[in-house]
Amino acid sequence: MEAILWLIGGFLAVSFAIWLLVRYVRRKIRRFSRDVFGTTDMIGALKQIDTSNMDTPRSLSGCDSLLLPKILKDFPDFDVDLAKTYVRDELKRRFGHQTGFRVHNVVIAKYLRSTAQKCIVFQAATCAKENDRTIQRRYDLYYTFILPDRSGSVAANCPNCSAPLGFGDTTCAYCGSRIANVLGNTWEFTEVRET
Repeated sequence: MEAILWLIGGFLAVSFAIWLLVRYVRRKIRRFSRDVFGTTDMIGALKQIDTSNMDTPRSLSGCDSLLLPKILKDFPDFDVDLAKTYVRDELKRRFGHQTGFRVHNVVIAKYLRSTAQKCIVFQAATCAKENDRTIQRRYDLYYTFILPDRSGSVAANCPNCSAPLGFGDTTCAYCGSRIANVLGNTWEFTEVRET
């Protein structure tokens, strides 16, 4: 009988210690939740954060201020605002059928240069509704300067001094005049991918 009383007493002591520990941990969680989220309901706060993350545009890796001077050095007449409009139009053309599709922001992420090709990589944050949830996405769009096929005989002269122009020249090597797009070069979206 005495052993049973010791067993019951031990069980009650352990139960009381567990109750105190749970109460202590719950109090710490509520204090942390109040300090971090402004409410003692941590689960509700986490659900609210999840909902607000759906409505907040995804962050972008914009380098406009760093890359735009390099782009303008190669293409003095380049209109970045017009190009960003083309990016928005391209995304709407590809994904505009989605319910509530919207483009939040467009930035220049990279500028890839080589002797054969120049490519501006734009990054865009978008959202659309899927199953009554707002889904955020980020896309990289490769806007590439396409040179005409060199197999044909393309010749151009400076409109100011009639000197021959090289392939892709933006200024005349002889008189220094700025040259418009005389060789039929164009900008095209060569790739669009979700990141």
